[in-house]
Amino acid sequence: MKALLLFVCFSIQGWSFVVGNPGQPWLMMDGVFPYKNKYCSLRAAYLNDYVYSQEFKGQFNIAGDGEKPPINKISSETAQITLNFVRRLDIYGIIGTAKMQMDHEVYAQNELAWGAGVKAVMLQTHHFQLGCDFKYFQTDQTPAYFVSSGLPLGLKSDLILNYQEYQASMGCSYRSEIFCPYVAATYLNAKINPNQHKFLVSVPGMDELIDATTHSYMNSNTWGMAVGGTLMMGEKGTLTIESRFINQNGIDAALEIRF
Repeated sequence: MKALLLFVCFSIQGWSFVVGNPGQPWLMMDGVFPYKNKYCSLRAAYLNDYVYSQEFKGQFNIAGDGEKPPINKISSETAQITLNFVRRLDIYGIIGTAKMQMDHEVYAQNELAWGAGVKAVMLQTHHFQLGCDFKYFQTDQTPAYFVSSGLPLGLKSDLILNYQEYQASMGCSYRSEIFCPYVAATYLNAKINPNQHKFLVSVPGMDELIDATTHSYMNSNTWGMAVGGTLMMGEKGTLTIESRFINQNGIDAALEIRF
C-alpha cells in the first residue's frame, strides 16, 4: 500500500477549564500572614481539572462531520495566582500541565498549559453574590502515538495540536457559615488547530511511512452551565468542587489560600 489516508478524528469530545465560584473575590477576608491590607490581597490555588466529554465539529464543514465523535479525556494540574482588589475584583494567571487521551486512538503527553482571566462581584449582600468571569486558556498538545485498527502508529512528523478557549460565565452564590453553593451559566468558544494538516506515521511491519491528515475543529455546543460548592476553611482558605455540563462535561477541585 503506497499511502493510507488516515483521518484522525479530532472532532473530539474534549475539554475546558474550571469556571469557579462567582463570589470567590468576596469570600475570604483574612490571610495566612498577619499583615492586613484593605485594598488588595494575594491568593494561591492548586487546581485539578478532569473533563470527560465535550463535542467538537469540523471548523470548515469538512467531510466526515456526521460521524460519531469519539470520547476525549483530558486532565490538567495547574497553579493559579490571584490578585484581589477590595474583595470585588480578581485578576489571575494560570500555569501548569495538561494531558489528552482521545478514546483509545490518540495519546498525548503532559504539556505546558497556561491562561489568564478576571472575575468580578457585581452585586453582594450579606449572603448573596452575583458575579461574572472571563478567561483565556491554551495548551499545545503533542501526540505521543496513535492507534488505528488496534495497531500503534508512531508519529514521525512535528505535529502539534493547539487548543485555545475563550470562556465567559455569569452566576450567583449563597454563603452560609462554612459553605457557599453556586450555579453559573457559561459561554465557551474553543478551537483545536493543528500546526500542519498532513503528517506521517509509522505502522508496525511496514518500512515506508504512511500519510495521515487532520483538520481544524471548534466546539459544537456554545452554552452550558456549572454547579459547585465552596467549603470555607476559616477566613484563610477555601476548597471548591465543581461540575460542568452541556457545552463540556467535567469535574474539578480547587484548593485556595489567601496571603
